[in-house]
Amino acid sequence: MKSSLLPLLRSPCCAAALKFKSLTELPRTEEIDVQGGELSCSTCKRAYPIIGGVPRLLIGAQSAKVVKTRDSFSWEWSRYPGALPEDESVFLEETQLSREDFAGKLVLDAGCGMGRYSMVALALGAEVVALDLSESLRRLAAQAPDHAKLHVVQGDLLNPPLKKEAFDVVYSQGVLHHTSDTRKAFDAVAPLVKRGGHLSVWLYGKAGRFEDFSTNPLRPGRAWIAKRRRLAWTIVGTRHLISDLIRFFTTRLPAPIVYAFCFPLAALGAAPGLKYLTFSVHRDFMVRVIENFDWISPPYQYHHTKEELAGWFKAAGFDVLKVLPHGLIPKPGVLGRKREGGS
Repeated sequence: MKSSLLPLLRSPCCAAALKFKSLTELPRTEEIDVQGGELSCSTCKRAYPIIGGVPRLLIGAQSAKVVKTRDSFSWEWSRYPGALPEDESVFLEETQLSREDFAGKLVLDAGCGMGRYSMVALALGAEVVALDLSESLRRLAAQAPDHAKLHVVQGDLLNPPLKKEAFDVVYSQGVLHHTSDTRKAFDAVAPLVKRGGHLSVWLYGKAGRFEDFSTNPLRPGRAWIAKRRRLAWTIVGTRHLISDLIRFFTTRLPAPIVYAFCFPLAALGAAPGLKYLTFSVHRDFMVRVIENFDWISPPYQYHHTKEELAGWFKAAGFDVLKVLPHGLIPKPGVLGRKREGGS
């Protein structure tokens, strides 16, 4: 953990500032990198460990569902192939931000996993704080000593241990719906954005009302969906029912068994027609395996519409700038700017 991260951290128990427990005074001009020790809350004196250079800012016992969700993602991201050639283009498309939006900015990756998008933001010139609940962040933490502007923190998105209104850009890509309450997680993350700063979020979608589904923005080359909206709506609803049936069993099974089941699902993911009833159509077989696991293993998984998400942005004091276009499967994504008078 770099000493420059300290002013951005807050105790998850009471939101007070933290200090290094073993250091009475920090060097004024020299960055230090602390690999072990403890942080102490300046108000209640609660101690938080620093393990492997990562501050572990968690409080209280976690429920069985939270533990299984956390462990699912630890299993998943420890097996992910790593950085992919398309990471930057996918990241910019899904955040709906430009390269210039990251240069020289302080950025939060809210739910970083193994950190592939943290590394993209870093390469675009940002200083990045990467926050996650699972142990998958150890893959990113191993790279942090080599990057002066990369910081890794373990914490809960429902109670993020970070200073409010500190970040120029906050993004959360496909994560908040894996918490116990998507809306509460959103409302906990949104205050971390500076006034005038950007927040980008995408969530798992659902068919919802046909009136809302029929106005979903589509990516280029999806003319057949635009012409057959009701058929697409029916396919999405059917896929959701299949998903719920599969997840009834898989969320109760050990991770290795679920992982093995993802191999035949990944094979179906290359079959014309049938692939849309699986949960990944990526061209790489092992990526399809992991993305199917991502879908069917975590106990927490909620689905939302673009109308819901846009409403949350507005209620939190953001102007909606863009809504994410997608293909057949809804992928509600919103980019917002925090109003100068926002909360």
